[in-house]
Amino acid sequence: MIRRNGFIIWPIYFDRALSWREGRRVPLRLSSRSPTVEKLSRAAKKLGWHVEVEAATHPRICWKKTGRLIVKPDKPISKQVVVKTLAQELLEQETKER
Repeated sequence: MIRRNGFIIWPIYFDRALSWREGRRVPLRLSSRSPTVEKLSRAAKKLGWHVEVEAATHPRICWKKTGRLIVKPDKPISKQVVVKTLAQELLEQETKER
């Protein structure tokens, strides 16, 4: 097993089209219609976090190549806090684009 410093973040955590059971980890009010690794990477960098993008497929949707992020926050926080903070930043970016 490869040890990594940081959290693995998948785009399906933020996908509005998926249910909790299918892999979404944020409430619908914080979810996105089409989250991509690029959008998530921009949001994490804006928060000042170190980000690595990798080509990968999530085990639940192995037919869809979404990629994943390895996020290293600047201070020690839990993965759930990282996911919710990233979801809020992603939502702010999407509202600015509209």
